[in-house]
Amino acid sequence: MMKRYMIILGLLFAFILFSAKRCDDDGEENRRLEEAEMKEVIDSVRNEFKADYLREESLFAYEQKAKQKLRDFADYMNIAHDSSLDSAFRTQAEIMTYDLFYLRHVPLISRHPTFEIFIDSIHIVEPLQYIGSSGYEGILGFKLELREYTEGDTVTATPRWEMIDMIATKTTSRFGRDTLKIWKVYLGEIVTR
Repeated sequence: MMKRYMIILGLLFAFILFSAKRCDDDGEENRRLEEAEMKEVIDSVRNEFKADYLREESLFAYEQKAKQKLRDFADYMNIAHDSSLDSAFRTQAEIMTYDLFYLRHVPLISRHPTFEIFIDSIHIVEPLQYIGSSGYEGILGFKLELREYTEGDTVTATPRWEMIDMIATKTTSRFGRDTLKIWKVYLGEIVTR
């Protein structure tokens, strides 16, 4: 009797063992699904960023990104000029500042090492508009304040209103092993009017 139960139990175990999916099958299937999803995402990104013209929603997104780059500019410059921070950290902040600007040209307001830069009230003066094959241009307005700190006292310069170009253009970027020309937005020159 016990032998019969052992045979039935053995057969049940063998059935489960031989009818179960192999781990390799699931892993291979999951890998194929992930590759297909990744290809779909890459194709979607390619189509959006490689387009010759930007849609209205994309223009709005790039304008918002330009505003954020202007805020980042003030933050990076303040870090770069903060002598209490490690020099490697300060150098990295300065390098990151150049990446915000078209042709890596940082405007003159950044050349004040004894001042802390505050940028506020960023708004769109002229939205991004198509200017031909080189891309889109627009203008941001903002309030700039340079504060100088002296031995415990803070001397605040009078805030002034400034304008700066924003430029959306196609640049070459790497995606894995591929390189694509995609749309990016940069800050440009201070606008004087």
